[in-house]
Amino acid sequence: MNNTVLKNVINIAYVLIYIGANPNIFAGNAIVLLFFFFYGLTIAIESKQRFDAIILIPILVFALINFISVLKWGGLSTEFLSNYVGYNIRFLTAYFFLKYVIANFFSFYDKTVYILALISVPFWLVQLFDFSFFHDYLDFINLTVDDDSRERWSFLIYTAYPSWVTDGLLRNSGFTSEPSFFGFILSFWICLRLTRNNIKIDRKMWIVMIIGLSTLSTTYLISLIMIFAFVAFNQKKVSYKILSILGVGIFLFSFYASSFGMKKINLIVDDVKTKEISDYDFLVEGQNVSRIPNFLVTKSNVYKWPWGYGLNDNGLLKTSSGVVIKGSGSLLNNCIHWGVSFLIFFPILIGRFWRTLKYDLSLFSRMLLLMMTCAWSFSSIEFKDPLFFVIICIGLMQYVPVSVPVCKNGRVGLVHLRYTDSILNRFREKQLLKSISNRKRDSR
Repeated sequence: MNNTVLKNVINIAYVLIYIGANPNIFAGNAIVLLFFFFYGLTIAIESKQRFDAIILIPILVFALINFISVLKWGGLSTEFLSNYVGYNIRFLTAYFFLKYVIANFFSFYDKTVYILALISVPFWLVQLFDFSFFHDYLDFINLTVDDDSRERWSFLIYTAYPSWVTDGLLRNSGFTSEPSFFGFILSFWICLRLTRNNIKIDRKMWIVMIIGLSTLSTTYLISLIMIFAFVAFNQKKVSYKILSILGVGIFLFSFYASSFGMKKINLIVDDVKTKEISDYDFLVEGQNVSRIPNFLVTKSNVYKWPWGYGLNDNGLLKTSSGVVIKGSGSLLNNCIHWGVSFLIFFPILIGRFWRTLKYDLSLFSRMLLLMMTCAWSFSSIEFKDPLFFVIICIGLMQYVPVSVPVCKNGRVGLVHLRYTDSILNRFREKQLLKSISNRKRDSR
């Protein structure tokens, strides 16, 4: 196995293990995390590229938040220190893979997620007809943690859910931990591909859009509405605008009519209206509340201490038995961990992220992408997901590191660039013209 193949295997393993909160036994293993960290660090040192010191700002700010939180609420323990160190290692590892390890991160993400989306279809069809198939015949390769209360089956490339978890709806989770995460991964993929494809929907996007519907995710449906609005607003051809607006109308109708659209949101909101903190006394350690209840809990926590609790659980709301009330979604959890500073700076970083990928977007287009990213954060992006860290890193650096192969003196090497739309296009044009010129010269 040569170095290129081994490197690609490690890159794919990193994506499969950590992106989308995959419920596998490797994701929470400290040795596996340290392997990827030191592997990324080694590649970074060998590359001799400049380190972006600006990404240390959130690490230093978070250190201050955690220090003040411990002074205020206590809670300094081995577990707290382990979680704190692990969080920073995950952040730095994501940065290393973005800049040094994966030569062109978004090209790699584009190819990998598309293949994984296609792979999910036959697994999902099997799950539709016989969920027990996975546990009956493939349990020997089940990589879910032993105490998984939702009885999932997962083998990195697919996660199968039993029907009772999703109210009888057998949904496609793909390679992630649950359908809403898979919906986010596919929505993010579509948006990234649009920015790289001059905001035009191609055949692969249509395929991924259709596969995404199998997640039956409310957030995914909202994302599609916003994606079609984004495309319609950025197209000059009348026919393309009409088709995009028609798409907005179809998915708006589906959102209001389907059981996993507006009806689902109304049911959750009506249920939450009657809830009080005492109603969560049934929770045991490790259990989470859903996103809407988590919004109410987060509001109370932030109102109580707006400066951020860091990774310290001591000051957070608890049940009568002392279990910390937690929920999913990085938007809410980061408000607890980072306090009001997150609400101030996160929208700025999102704006800078999308502007870096597509510098000529209008204000309306940027607002759509901002709202969509916030919706993903509220519903799907995990607090420690590498994709969340990638958005933060690019928002801070304001460039996407890419490596382009070039031929010099008969040898193929890599040129490292700070990517923006115009810079990369100009570089490719120069390389193409140089290649044509060399061929003409050689043919004489």
